[in-house]
Amino acid sequence: MSVLVLLSGTSQVFAAAGDVINNTATIDFIYQGNSLVQESSPSGNTLTGIGNGTPTSFTEDRLINFSVVSADAAAVGVSSSQPAAFLSYTVTNNGNAPQDFLLTAVNTSPSPFAANPDNFDPVSPMQVFVEDGSNTGYLLAEDTEIFIDELAVGATARVYVVADIPVTVVDDAAAVALVAQVAEGGAAGQGAAITNDDNGHISPAGTFSNGAVVVAAGTANTVANTTGLETVFNDPSAVSPEDVDSAAVQDIRANGQHSDTGVFLVQTVAASDVALNKSVTVIDTLGGSDPHAGATLRYQIDVVISGGSNVNNLIISDTVPANTTYVTSSLLLNGIPQTDASNAPIDYSEFNGNDIVVDLSEGGTVSVAPGTLNQITFDVTID
Repeated sequence: MSVLVLLSGTSQVFAAAGDVINNTATIDFIYQGNSLVQESSPSGNTLTGIGNGTPTSFTEDRLINFSVVSADAAAVGVSSSQPAAFLSYTVTNNGNAPQDFLLTAVNTSPSPFAANPDNFDPVSPMQVFVEDGSNTGYLLAEDTEIFIDELAVGATARVYVVADIPVTVVDDAAAVALVAQVAEGGAAGQGAAITNDDNGHISPAGTFSNGAVVVAAGTANTVANTTGLETVFNDPSAVSPEDVDSAAVQDIRANGQHSDTGVFLVQTVAASDVALNKSVTVIDTLGGSDPHAGATLRYQIDVVISGGSNVNNLIISDTVPANTTYVTSSLLLNGIPQTDASNAPIDYSEFNGNDIVVDLSEGGTVSVAPGTLNQITFDVTID
């Protein structure tokens, strides 16, 4: 008797959680001169012929693996008493199923930057917001979601920790960790926290989603390996001591949570670091440059930041000169028309009846970087 055994089944690379994987062995043999075929079965099969066997099956487990990484390569410069300062992070789903993630920010220590030791805490409570994808950098009007909803396999979300800075001294630093807790995916909306897997691993308790969700610590649950769908925590442990909270349980391996740390650094900006260059062009009624009654004066203000620090709360104002009248809708910022009335968050410029006001910090949410040129122009006519 000669026997040939063939293994047939489905080849699945990076199988999704819940996928059923089947496999059947086929035996071809000759018995007493007859060519026969026989299939395998988990309980054994003695019947020859195709269709008499039963596949050996198992279900792909849900592997939970994700990372939190600070997106700031250095400490983020802020000023004493600054409102709505922010740190940037990324959360990446490295598992095999879409997941939700609950988020929180915690004060931590030490600082990941040796030159900027942790000396103060931001004003409590800090808040966490998910970028909506329209623009990079925290924007109050855009980035309003407080949890990550349906993060696809391999996808990354950007998250901001937003905090007010207390009155403190220059060069003080505050280390802040963003903590992500895995939650149920598969449907729109905030899923329930997944606080334990089927291998005895549990998550610590925590308060997430800007204080709206209180998560109790998980309960150990160990089940024998089965062919059904199980949940497996495989998230990594922290790589730095500052990523572990004071209870020393926030960021250990396979606990359904991960974190990373960023730093606020209080800095000061000298007056010489902000340059305002103002010029005027006269356009008379005949196209010349004679400043007679009815002629137009076009003012241009160039705002340039030098030095090595971002500037916060940068607001430029200019009073319309006496004996002139503002030209309606002539206010431009970097060539873009601005509304005359206060119209945030569409724009952060206005003419208030006497002054031109341009808020380059967009309500305290934008830091103006060194080397950035902002150009403001507006027109008045000579009375």
